[in-house]
Amino acid sequence: MPPRSTSMPPRSVRYIHHANQPPSDLVSACRVIQSVLSAEVKRIQSDHVPKTRKTGSVYVGITGSSLMAHHLSTAQLDGLSPAELLAFTDTRLVQALSLPPTSLSSPSSGSHSSFLETAVGMATLVLIRAIELVTTTATVSTSPFRDAWTACTQLIASAASMAASEDRRADVDDGGCEVLYGRAGLLYALIRLRSVSKCEDIKTADSTSADLITEVRVLSSKAQLQLLVQSIICRGQYGAAVYAEELAGRLAAPPLMWTWHGKRYLGAAHGVAGILHILLLCPEDVIHPYMESILLTVEWLIGCQDVHGNWPTAAPTGYPTGRDNDLVQWCHGATGILLMLCTVLRCATSASAAPLLEKVIASVQAGAALVYRHGLLSKGVGLCHGVAGSVFALLAVSDVLDTAHKKKSKPSKANATQPSEDNYYLVRAVHLARLAASHETLTARGEMGVPDHPWSLYEGMAGMCCAWAEVLRRLTLKQARPCERSGMPGFDDVDGDTWASW
Repeated sequence: MPPRSTSMPPRSVRYIHHANQPPSDLVSACRVIQSVLSAEVKRIQSDHVPKTRKTGSVYVGITGSSLMAHHLSTAQLDGLSPAELLAFTDTRLVQALSLPPTSLSSPSSGSHSSFLETAVGMATLVLIRAIELVTTTATVSTSPFRDAWTACTQLIASAASMAASEDRRADVDDGGCEVLYGRAGLLYALIRLRSVSKCEDIKTADSTSADLITEVRVLSSKAQLQLLVQSIICRGQYGAAVYAEELAGRLAAPPLMWTWHGKRYLGAAHGVAGILHILLLCPEDVIHPYMESILLTVEWLIGCQDVHGNWPTAAPTGYPTGRDNDLVQWCHGATGILLMLCTVLRCATSASAAPLLEKVIASVQAGAALVYRHGLLSKGVGLCHGVAGSVFALLAVSDVLDTAHKKKSKPSKANATQPSEDNYYLVRAVHLARLAASHETLTARGEMGVPDHPWSLYEGMAGMCCAWAEVLRRLTLKQARPCERSGMPGFDDVDGDTWASW
């Protein structure tokens, strides 16, 4: 990646125009993506590139590059050694643990306790790696985290306890629940831990390893999830009542609404869509009491979509704002909202869901068309406001709408690498991924900017590497896991055998 001498494109230039025509030769696109992925992973692992920000943040810190390597280790792709990637994962986590003053300091409040932006993320990844090592070796005693896992469980337990205790105060409001910093981000961490510790037949060779598994299971139990879900829902109900009062009948209000710093955001990072997405990852019996409110809020959110397929950044007030809906990113706009709507489609199992289902599908189709047209973003290649987020959104749409994913029989490799109606959205994800492979050329021409943290997961290259790997995994049909989720790390990558349904 070029040094940060190239300025960002003008704010008005949100995206780079492309031909809006997917490549006909997916095999060639696959080769290009494979080559650039291998090269960029080596650069991220190298000591000769500018260092990722020295914080434990998953979002822009070195913990994010650790998550990237862990993510890639499951992709089963040529040129990527799982053993080397896991070694890098552990090395970066050990480095993150040693960052001053105290990397494992407990969050100060429930509104600042997320996976992406607090020490909860680092602690979660340490516990995941410790459990994986117990699963393969039956002991944590040889793990580089043998002396850290206890502090990690205590940190996450403290964060969960704090989030619940704050609900007993008289001044509870509708804030602090979003994904990037707040309670939904903490809920994601607990769900992620539950997904790796739920297997009943994990063998342990010693009492310390057994204690690790037991403590993580308690930490991520349904009872713990219920407390956090209840906190998020109660704040959402309060926020919806305040919003309805402010609207004064000008517009209909949803059953759930939250704020972040006083604004009612709609997108994935700070808003309604991101919170709903994480809630829908919960086990069915945890979230079932609130499904009606969740689905009515989803329906309301679909009603906020404009004629171009995008959403405003914030909830409507009933008055003209004079602002364009020009942000098409994971953090704000259609990209992040699509990921949530695709989760809604995955959860649909009842015949009574048909009327809402039709609305969701139409909304997803309109949003996906926009993300494809505007998804080559000028801010860079990261997950939050870059091309990687666009790719993961289209992969999520492919999972729920492409007919190839709905067929009982496994598609052949030949079919996977030929454009067709069966993989309509997949080939559009491939196209954006292929265009992102030319990021250095786009940057040199001044069309694409260099973000503040160019090697990080959510702002930079580490996130794009995850998107490239997911595209390649699908094209080569090396199914390390079913394509149940887009695979976006830190948001849409949780094992889904206990999702809610409706």
